[in-house]
Amino acid sequence: MGVPAKVRVGLVGLNAPYSGNATGTNWAASAHLPYLLSSSKYELVALQNSSAERAALAIKAYGLDPEKVRAYGTPEELASDQNVDLVVSSIRVDRHAGSLIPAIKAGKDIYVEWPIESNYTKAKELTDLVKLHGVRNVVGLQDGFTPIATKIKELIDAGEKVESSTFVGKIRGGAVMASNVDYFLEKEVGGNAFTISFGHSMEYITRVLGEVSTFHSHLVIQYPEVNIVDPVTNEAIEVRKNDVPTQVIFDAILKDGAVLTYKLHTAANTSPFAKPPVQKTRMPSLDWRIFGSKGEIRVTGYTKWSLNVPDEDFMLEICKVDDGEVRTVDVGRDEFEHLPVPARNIARLYEAFASCRNEVEGERVWYPDFEYALKKHEVIEEMYAK
Repeated sequence: MGVPAKVRVGLVGLNAPYSGNATGTNWAASAHLPYLLSSSKYELVALQNSSAERAALAIKAYGLDPEKVRAYGTPEELASDQNVDLVVSSIRVDRHAGSLIPAIKAGKDIYVEWPIESNYTKAKELTDLVKLHGVRNVVGLQDGFTPIATKIKELIDAGEKVESSTFVGKIRGGAVMASNVDYFLEKEVGGNAFTISFGHSMEYITRVLGEVSTFHSHLVIQYPEVNIVDPVTNEAIEVRKNDVPTQVIFDAILKDGAVLTYKLHTAANTSPFAKPPVQKTRMPSLDWRIFGSKGEIRVTGYTKWSLNVPDEDFMLEICKVDDGEVRTVDVGRDEFEHLPVPARNIARLYEAFASCRNEVEGERVWYPDFEYALKKHEVIEEMYAK
């Protein structure tokens, strides 16, 4: 059997690192590009930005070969390229559908970042469209592939009966927001600290502990007005209205009967995607505990809170009831340690998407698709409605 041909990728949203009125997180540069340039299974063949000139600028800025990577300025141009197999959309959430519909209708495979779209209705429309055209699709909910989550699942599968779990996460945001992501303050956009952070954290929680059966939730807007700051200098620019929750309380019964108590809150004065003041703290940003029949499992993180980005900062500990001793668990060497930290879980997701079958066991490799992610949209829609 010959070596499978590489999947040819058209990437939407890789911006050149320019200053001025740049917006967004440029997740495409920090997470997608490092893997795609090093992969034996994928090949980057096209970029699409708001204009062909912007795409060409990005090609030059990242040292890509313009003879091998084509520049496009519209989704229709990218969709018409017969040498593109997979279109990856890594842009503002409320622009996902516009960037992908032409490619879906052209029969190309689709990768979209989480959330799928700005609300449940639009996400369902896009989900129905990929089903109608029969295209393979994947959603950027890579959290369940993180090594710590995999290790915890192994510990539980070895005979642990989970009875309850508590999760407390502290994210940047609250009273300030960086100007490049000021749209995070607009619920209508759909991509914000609540939807993105809740969706990613619940992904690794449920991948380890099982899906939610019933829940009660409470959303609070503690900061109805927010200071907009320069992402480089942290200097205040203006004050803006905010209609996005900054505090999330979520209590659930999981399908196996375990009780989950979840709390996500924003720090009062640190902005996402702005450079925070240098500070050392021993107050954890993540404190996740799992209580079971054989003991307790605990994950803590200090400089980061989300296992979406598998940083070495996270610590996994276990305490067994038979001796009461607390042990640090080694999660093992990361096979993608050669990549920047944001790219490692993305790499695992790309690898799963590329492998329809497990070569050893002959089983399909699981990955989160539109239909799976739509269920998380449904939960968020219900939380907003309460």
